[in-house]
Amino acid sequence: MLVIWYLNPQLTHDKFSDICIFMCNKINGFVTFEISSWHFEQMVYDVLMSDLEQPPKNKSRKIIFKEHTGLTLSEKMKIVGKLVGRSSAVDEESIYQCMLDLHDDGKKITITRIAGLLDCSARTIYRNMGNELKKEKELLNQQL
Repeated sequence: MLVIWYLNPQLTHDKFSDICIFMCNKINGFVTFEISSWHFEQMVYDVLMSDLEQPPKNKSRKIIFKEHTGLTLSEKMKIVGKLVGRSSAVDEESIYQCMLDLHDDGKKITITRIAGLLDCSARTIYRNMGNELKKEKELLNQQL
């Protein structure tokens, strides 16, 4: 509702309420449950009283690639990450540097510690860590 109100400043309160009534009717498929009249009135009031100086937070985006582009899934995911604002500074070089830092501090090298140093998830480390780095991690841990 907030996005509709934000994107259509020409809507009157009555027209907006009519659209909201349509959206909140379970039969129309926008909601999966019945909404009480009190909750409906409260939602409409909250939207109408919201500050329209800032756009609503709506991060759902779709990126569609043409068929037969020749891009691999990994290449497509990199493009999607760049477009939706996710930038990953995590690469094998930064992972290796963190491994050396942990080793120099005398700490056991774990995926969780590397992820903590790079401020990312452990899954990101697994995704960007090649076989050579995995072997190097084991060698450095054996030296402790």
